[in-house]
Amino acid sequence: MALNLYLSRIQRLDILIRKKSTGSPKELAEKLGISERWLFHLLDEIREELDCPIRYNRLRRSYEYEKPGKVMIGFLNEAELDIKSLKSTNGGHLLHSMYLYIQ
Repeated sequence: MALNLYLSRIQRLDILIRKKSTGSPKELAEKLGISERWLFHLLDEIREELDCPIRYNRLRRSYEYEKPGKVMIGFLNEAELDIKSLKSTNGGHLLHSMYLYIQ
């Protein structure tokens, strides 16, 4: 249950970042149902562990990716996985049976 909630927060964060509609850190924390302190912890973890290029744009009052992309989290059957396309994209990682892809 905790993992599902954690991953759903990351997915929600990704959607808000791509829409450039996160708002201030306080507003974003409220949207995700977490404290500001936990938000900063989550952002640091995503930047470090997933190598996501996230920054805060003060003019837009929103977090944004420094380059176009998105976070995708899920399971892909090896028979469905196209290794050639994964190798040709920058930032693709295959970790055991968990597929994590950052464009």
